[in-house]
Amino acid sequence: MSELTESIQALSTSQALLKEFAKNMEKDRTFGKEAYQEKINDIRDYANGLAIVTYLVPAQNQTVFGDVSLQEILRTQLGQIQNVIHALRTPEGASEAEATYDLKESDVRRMVSSLQGMIEMNNLMRKEEDVVFSAKKVEAAQLKEKPAATSEKKGFFQKLFGK
Repeated sequence: MSELTESIQALSTSQALLKEFAKNMEKDRTFGKEAYQEKINDIRDYANGLAIVTYLVPAQNQTVFGDVSLQEILRTQLGQIQNVIHALRTPEGASEAEATYDLKESDVRRMVSSLQGMIEMNNLMRKEEDVVFSAKKVEAAQLKEKPAATSEKKGFFQKLFGK
């Protein structure tokens, strides 16, 4: 895997982690206050903004061990964004972007400009209060099984009364 693809893949995985972090914040009663809703929305907007390049590769599942800090995620992403920008600005990265992802020079230029804006947003978010989820909460969220899909369709009354 090339430097560009590795950098985009790392950012994509980190983006998925950040989206999960925002989802966990929303579920936690501690962050149910209106003041935190704006922070949750900012995190979501920022994470969605990373799609300017992460749409190119699928996110990989990442198991997290230990406490999860928003500041740490953002610091890591800052480096990943800078790596993607650096890779796109090299002649090898530009030719790979064209060959692998069918991106033209103008596409790469827009991506780099957008990523520079994401760096600014990242810097602003890192100046705010840090949010940390303990390892216990993170493990519980990761181990939580998703309900199995049933082939039997329930009618309205079955759904209503749970029978």
